[in-house]
Amino acid sequence: MKKKPVLLFVTILAAAGVFLFLFLSGGFFMPVTGRVSDKAYREERKSFYRREEYCVWERGTLLELPAQDINMGLDIRSYDISSLDLTDQEAVLSGVTYDSATVFPDRLPNGFDPDRIMETGKNPGLGIRTLHEKGITGKGISIAIVDQALNPDHTEYADQLISYELLHCCDTAAQMHGSAVTSIAVGKNCGVAPDAKVYYIASTFGRYGSNGMKMNLQYMADGIDRILEINTLLPEDRKIRVISISRGFTSEKGADAVRQAIERAKEAGVFVITTTPEDHYGFTLMGLGKELTADPDDMASYGPGHFWSDYFYGETADTAHMLLVPMDARTYASWNSTDGYEFAASGGLSWSVPWMAGLFALCLQVDEDLTPEYFLRKAFETGTVKTVEYQGGTYELGTIINPPALIEALSQQKN
Repeated sequence: MKKKPVLLFVTILAAAGVFLFLFLSGGFFMPVTGRVSDKAYREERKSFYRREEYCVWERGTLLELPAQDINMGLDIRSYDISSLDLTDQEAVLSGVTYDSATVFPDRLPNGFDPDRIMETGKNPGLGIRTLHEKGITGKGISIAIVDQALNPDHTEYADQLISYELLHCCDTAAQMHGSAVTSIAVGKNCGVAPDAKVYYIASTFGRYGSNGMKMNLQYMADGIDRILEINTLLPEDRKIRVISISRGFTSEKGADAVRQAIERAKEAGVFVITTTPEDHYGFTLMGLGKELTADPDDMASYGPGHFWSDYFYGETADTAHMLLVPMDARTYASWNSTDGYEFAASGGLSWSVPWMAGLFALCLQVDEDLTPEYFLRKAFETGTVKTVEYQGGTYELGTIINPPALIEALSQQKN
């Protein structure tokens, strides 16, 4: 009779050992690589290596507001907060992140209308929708995105998504980031280039272990090279012209490999937009901030983005080579449904990168021979150098991109 407890103890001990080994080795996040067939690309068939799972996010009811999150601000996504009195919480709500499933109370600050804010945030801003009305939508242009695992079925971009591959991807289900960047680039309602086609690679730039993520940007370089390989399979009029990767690099492991891959892309005529484009393209990409209900098309609405405003006002920022695009107060596709949305009062450069990629797609529709270098030159020439006032001081913000003026300049040059 004593053998059973001993056997049970040994079994539990062995299971614990296996658990510890898998955790320490990253075994619960084993990276997966999978490609679409060459034939599918040659035949221009929609093809996915796998379809990521997603499900409704049920977070329950809150009886008080949560603490501010360093990345998401006041994160009340998918919570029921209907019992709260938020009448005097205007300052707290100015940094809110919520989604279509958030249940708000009736008692809200004057002027705080969640539906209106969500709808306003869908507008890419700076006159992009006036270009759409003229038929400049990115039609006929292909872009690539390298990011986290993607919900493939959201109505914002499902029709635009042509292929889906994995390259060292540790995600086991759809992630928020993928849906956000894809919808900002090509979303039907909130995207810059709603008719552009997307070739997507889900990738993890490192490996999970006992101490968290260990970065290795070699996988980022591999993603760029894979897209260049895919391009050899596509017909001339469907080749990928721009790659959006919402990640930067300096001296991390694999950073030199990324630099070399970007140079190969430049030689192949492909614009690679990351959060650190200085070395390869000679400009700094930054994001604009605005209040929740301010007009996204009005340049007067914008100032420095929330995440870098303290630095901007506290230091002498080098704005001579800075291009600014909308970033804060944005609505994007949710990752856990086919038709829901999220709104974030504060964004990051992760949102600026796909916005810029979408704009380049619009410009390519006007001038198919456009190079990144000429695009950037005209973007600075046609942009607006804005100054802002803050606590009695005047600061030069940098060059805010002006899409209608840029498109007009490219059209005149083409004609």
